[in-house]
Amino acid sequence: MIGMRASRMAACLLIALVGAASAKEPAKFVVHEWGTFSTFSGADGRYLKFYPNDGDLPQFVHNRHRNVKGGLPDSMVSLETPVLYFYSDRDRTASVQVDFPKGMMTDWYPQASRPPVQGLRWDNLKITAKNQTKLIEDKSTSRYFAARETDAAFVQATEQNKLETEKFLFYRGVADFAMPFTFRAHGGGRFTMRNDTKDAVPGFFFVRVQGTQVYFEAFGSLSPGAEMDIREPKSASTPEKLGDAMAKLLVAQGLYEKEARAMVKTWSKDWFGENGTRVLYLVPGTLPEQFLPLRVDPKPNELVRVLVGRHDLLTPEREKEVDALVNRLDGESNAVLKNADAQLNALGRYRWAAQTATKGRLTGDNAARPRR
Repeated sequence: MIGMRASRMAACLLIALVGAASAKEPAKFVVHEWGTFSTFSGADGRYLKFYPNDGDLPQFVHNRHRNVKGGLPDSMVSLETPVLYFYSDRDRTASVQVDFPKGMMTDWYPQASRPPVQGLRWDNLKITAKNQTKLIEDKSTSRYFAARETDAAFVQATEQNKLETEKFLFYRGVADFAMPFTFRAHGGGRFTMRNDTKDAVPGFFFVRVQGTQVYFEAFGSLSPGAEMDIREPKSASTPEKLGDAMAKLLVAQGLYEKEARAMVKTWSKDWFGENGTRVLYLVPGTLPEQFLPLRVDPKPNELVRVLVGRHDLLTPEREKEVDALVNRLDGESNAVLKNADAQLNALGRYRWAAQTATKGRLTGDNAARPRR
């Protein structure tokens, strides 16, 4: 009898010890991020300032420039739509800080605890794995909403007695520094890309869009300090095939399938739909932490950061076309001027940068910066 009681007591003690050990084990906490660095250059590879996006977000997103006359300044780097996703097997509280040492934060959501300058901080962020709170909407067709199409947890921030809920943390910024990559266009469909970092570029795509035609080629790793010659593809493909290839590459870097698809959906209209020549590359190694240090407390069991560089560049042929259009701004008739102006406006946020990359010389009123 005594032996049976002793055995039961030992069993209960073992269960209690196992339970105590389990309680101390960290619950799974995963953080994934994706975003883009956009840059622009002339055919010679010299980085040029351009106007960053500032009108493509819902009105509820916080920013520091919407009511500033003239909007954002032209910049060499546009940090676009990084989003942080959280996955947790239980509700928890966390703090997040992301800094942009060489730049300035311009947009964010939910509201941050620290006033945005070169960084953002969210204190006491509530991560609710099972919360089904209705998210704020608006009547716009903004690219912003595609990022919600994942299985990530809801995040809630309370600042100034106002509760804001989202499926991710969103932020955006601008900066004036050149990314450590060189892209040159030599004419006749010939290009070179050089990796000036100490880490290999995991993969990249060369893309040219002309009307409804999409030409692209996928490339593998580019070693540190290496330069690669690229020939423009001759056969047209489709945005869908390019999107699938991009999503596959993003998943290979650690994103979940839905996250990769959300990123592709967010940027497909720009990456695969805007006329022009560009390179889409994975930002390698330690660069994200160097340019965009991130801290999450408590430290997640898994942290994945996948940032894509988008670099648009002019070809020598395109520079000549732009130069001719700039010279026509001094045309003898308003019809000639308006036609040239309309064609230059098709360059979108790169218009002024493209004009400064050419040999054209503006005079009189045409020397003023184009209206946005």
